[in-house]
Amino acid sequence: MMQRKTSVLIFLVLALSFRGYSQDSFKITHGPWLTDMSETGVTIVWMTNKNAVSWVEIAPDDGSHFYGKERPRYYNSRYGRKQAASNLHKVRIEDLEPGTKYRYAVFSKEVINWQTDSRVVYGITVANAAYSRNSLSFTTFSRQDDTVSFIMFNDLHGRAQFMRDLCKDVDFSSLDMVFFNGDMSTAINSEEQLMTDFVDASVDLFAKRIPIAFNRGNHETRGTYSDFLMDYFPLKEGRVYRTFNAGEVAFLVLDCGEDKPDSDIEYSGLADFDAYREAQAAWLRGAIQAKEFRDAAVRIVMLHMPPGVSNWHGTLHLDETLLPLLNEAKVDVVFSGHTHRYSYNAPVAGKTTFPVIVNSNNAYLKCDVTGAKIKVTIVGPEGTKPIEHLLD
Repeated sequence: MMQRKTSVLIFLVLALSFRGYSQDSFKITHGPWLTDMSETGVTIVWMTNKNAVSWVEIAPDDGSHFYGKERPRYYNSRYGRKQAASNLHKVRIEDLEPGTKYRYAVFSKEVINWQTDSRVVYGITVANAAYSRNSLSFTTFSRQDDTVSFIMFNDLHGRAQFMRDLCKDVDFSSLDMVFFNGDMSTAINSEEQLMTDFVDASVDLFAKRIPIAFNRGNHETRGTYSDFLMDYFPLKEGRVYRTFNAGEVAFLVLDCGEDKPDSDIEYSGLADFDAYREAQAAWLRGAIQAKEFRDAAVRIVMLHMPPGVSNWHGTLHLDETLLPLLNEAKVDVVFSGHTHRYSYNAPVAGKTTFPVIVNSNNAYLKCDVTGAKIKVTIVGPEGTKPIEHLLD
């Protein structure tokens, strides 16, 4: 009798699981979010609760039904292999048209068992919640755009609800991107913490349709999971520091490293940022000579720790390694954070040839570039007066 009851119970569990009632049903748990946008490419990232083979389908925004014909599939592939042993899915799409709106949907097929490459057992396929209505979209950058608009956050240190509240009146559809310029987390200790700190809120607010442009702060170099941070914001070139163009703007994203000497007890002997900044400087010498950077009407630098305005080791080393090159590069403005308070730092003869605007930890910076004019607005919580700058 006991054996019969056990058999019935096993049958019921299997039946319920097959019908999708199991608490462990395969599903998308986070995302999707857009990152590393360019004129001809974008990376789409999302997560599932189990390992899967994943892909993205896209269609132009031309009025046709998304399923009017077979749409191209772009897989989560690496070195020619579709990835099947991960629940983090990163799909790079290239060869797109500049300044073009595309619709997209994400798909993941569960990998139940993988004994050998000839014996892979798959489960169900899941897609983003509204895929049948193909409601997700993105628009590639274009050099022909005469305006570029973005907002920048920094030093939120995991305050996801504060970001939600601060953004309640933001029209994200009017923006080309959203910059995270460092210290969105205090330290990175787990994948779930990263989601809770700011990724899930970003997806809810904008990141399914407006790309994240991510830059590290010094705090995001800390924590037992920090070495995996950039897996969630993958970059085609494989470096945190980089350049890219949008409209008539060349963006130079620089990675600050830590703020104290590498030998500081806080880092337990794991810091090697002096050598990292020197390598970054060697790269920067060539980057500022590239035609795409030199010919841009406006050159904006994103750097978490502000150059020229602090006397801690990290910023002093930035001043030694990167600042002389920035002074040669005809930079229009540097946007920073780190100090947790707003400041406008005008050029200083013999030190800096550009203004450095430091955003606080309780506001976002909005930047609108039209031609060669840069309008900067610092927006804090409700009831505070915005601060505006117009840079020519």
